[in-house]
Amino acid sequence: MFAIEDREARRRAIIETFHPALAALGQDLLDQLAPDSETPEEHPLHVHLPRLAWPRGYEPFATWMALSRDAHGYQAGPQLNVGVHADHVAVRLGWDTASSFFGRFEFLSRHGDLGRGLLDAAVALGLHFRVYAAAPWPRGSRMVFESVGDIPGSFDEVRQRGVWWELGRRYSLSEALPVITSAELGVQAARIFTALLPLYDRIVGEHHDESE
Repeated sequence: MFAIEDREARRRAIIETFHPALAALGQDLLDQLAPDSETPEEHPLHVHLPRLAWPRGYEPFATWMALSRDAHGYQAGPQLNVGVHADHVAVRLGWDTASSFFGRFEFLSRHGDLGRGLLDAAVALGLHFRVYAAAPWPRGSRMVFESVGDIPGSFDEVRQRGVWWELGRRYSLSEALPVITSAELGVQAARIFTALLPLYDRIVGEHHDESE
C-alpha cells in the first residue's frame, strides 16, 4: 500500500486497508482505558484516524490511530498512538515536535520529575526513546535517535533535526509479524497505554495549567 506511486490512490488504499482494523483497536483500547463509569465526562478519550490529506501535497507514508483527550486538534499535544509504517508498527506516547507545547514538555522532562516517570515507564515496560527526522517519500521519515534511557539526548536530537519524538515499542515487520497480525498486538498496546496513561494525563494537565 505504501509503495503505490500515485498519491491519491496510495492514500485511499492505506485508509481502506488499515483504518477499519485501527478503528476497532482504538475502540477496544478505549473500553479498557476509559470506561464511562471511570472517565470524567468532560475529559473522555477520543479515537482519531487521519485523513492523510493535510498539509496540501502531503505524501502518505504511514498511518495511525491516536487516543487523545482532545476531541479536535489532537496533533497539537501528546498522543497515545499506534502507528503503521511500511516496515514496522509502533505503540507509543508520541509528539509532533512542532507543537507549541512541546518545549514545555521538554523543560519538565529535563528539569522536573516528569523525566523520572518517563524513564521508570521505559525500564518497566522495555520501551525506547526515539526521534525521527523527515525524509523524502517513499521513506517519509527516518529514525535518527534511539535510547533506552537518554532523555536529554532525545531532546538534543529534536533540536537538531527531529520532527517526531516518542517513547514506546517498535515492532519490526520482519521480526514481529505474528504479533502485528494477531490479537496480541492489542494485548500489548493495552498494557503499554495503561502504564503510560497517567504520564499522558499529567502532561495534558500541565498543558491546561499553562494555558490558563
